[in-house]
Amino acid sequence: MIKYRIMSLTAVIVAMGVLICSAEDKDKAGKEQVPGAMPSGTFFSTNAPAGQQKSSPFSAEISADFVKKVMETSARIEECKKQIAERQEYLYESNPQIKDLRQQMIDMQGKINKILEADKELVQMRLNRDIIWTTMPVLPKMRDQQPGMGPRMPAIK
Repeated sequence: MIKYRIMSLTAVIVAMGVLICSAEDKDKAGKEQVPGAMPSGTFFSTNAPAGQQKSSPFSAEISADFVKKVMETSARIEECKKQIAERQEYLYESNPQIKDLRQQMIDMQGKINKILEADKELVQMRLNRDIIWTTMPVLPKMRDQQPGMGPRMPAIK
């Protein structure tokens, strides 16, 4: 009995699909379609017809001069970052006022951490987060990572 109902329901669904498709074909036969144009009523489609060109914000061919300028500018930026980091490191090591304030900051942060660790609700929330984090799927690694993509890790290539 149940098999009969399932089979009859399936037959009705297939018949309705055939009727809808044939009605759609009749509507299309009456209209003249322009090749490469999007069908009426379609706002966005990832399956664009072959005649339709997708606009791109960049040219397919980037000049060698442009690439050279980008590389030079990137190298200059990296050199500036290196100089800034070196200067900051020098100031942290040589300036007695910075040394004193930094030690005070470390001591105060230790006091703050003790207060935070005493809160049982916060500890439970962090534990729940860590449990969820262990179930996070690992993203596959890219074979040859492009410069500028993903997190930057020191001394890792």
